[in-house]
Amino acid sequence: MRRLIVRKLLEALVTLLGATLILFVLVRLAPGDPVKLLLGSGADVALSDTQLLDRKAAELREELGLNENVAAQYASWLKRLLQADLGSSIYTGRAVSEELAERLAATFALSVSALAVQVGLGMFLGTASALKAGKLADNVIRLACVTLASTPAFVIGLALLSLFAVTLGAYEISSEASPGRLWLPAATLGLLGAAQFARFVRAQLLSELGRTYVLSALARGLDRRHVVRHALRNALLPLVTMIALSLTALIGGAVVIESVFSWPGIGKYALDGIMLKDYPVIQGYAIVMISLVVLIHFVVEVAYGFLDPRIAGKDKAEAL
Repeated sequence: MRRLIVRKLLEALVTLLGATLILFVLVRLAPGDPVKLLLGSGADVALSDTQLLDRKAAELREELGLNENVAAQYASWLKRLLQADLGSSIYTGRAVSEELAERLAATFALSVSALAVQVGLGMFLGTASALKAGKLADNVIRLACVTLASTPAFVIGLALLSLFAVTLGAYEISSEASPGRLWLPAATLGLLGAAQFARFVRAQLLSELGRTYVLSALARGLDRRHVVRHALRNALLPLVTMIALSLTALIGGAVVIESVFSWPGIGKYALDGIMLKDYPVIQGYAIVMISLVVLIHFVVEVAYGFLDPRIAGKDKAEAL
């Protein structure tokens, strides 16, 4: 087990290092100039002192370290990153870590609430679909899941916002992260993920119900609900991975929903940073998300070793 943990930890560190390099290069290759956006463009520039503007731009580039070559910029950023320094926003001047921390609680509240909706609804629909396989209820659930999975998030978000906020007046439109505003974006985000989760549960449960021990138990006259409960328990191991990955997907995928509902989380913060070409904000958000994904994967892999000792045994056998 110790060997498994060490190997997975090394894999996580290598993944993080590779991700930082790819992230840094992609951000720098994106079109646009943050200095020009910060100083203004168009009519404002035309009416200003050109020499003064160029001098100010040069000072900003020097201050932000944009005059250095890409390799030097990456090395400098990686050094700060190892010291848990995500840099400062080009536009606000505040530390990115502080601004992310202020918004992280709102995103986690939204993501965890959405995950509860996704898992609860997905388990119910997936189980019902598997138990009614081939029947009308199964066809209706599968059609609804395909429709939800193929509909863009912003379409469903805007439709629900229009219904509950405009038509029914049951939802407050503002930019506060209050508990009273959480239910609709959480339900929307959870509904989007429930479709895929339900299909996964259906496939896992159908596979388990087709195994010999289930058929034998049913043939001996055991209670169907009792047998299904045991089959569902045996199908839960792959669902652990699905739930863990769903949480990271919800945190990362909350960008659109946070923007639609003006929920002040890190997703909306990152989107604003992208529009403004705020390099430290984009990189800070991305590295936090990547770290969360890698951490959750690491925890799931180790949890698998505890839940299924054969995995740790296989890792030991490969090492020998």
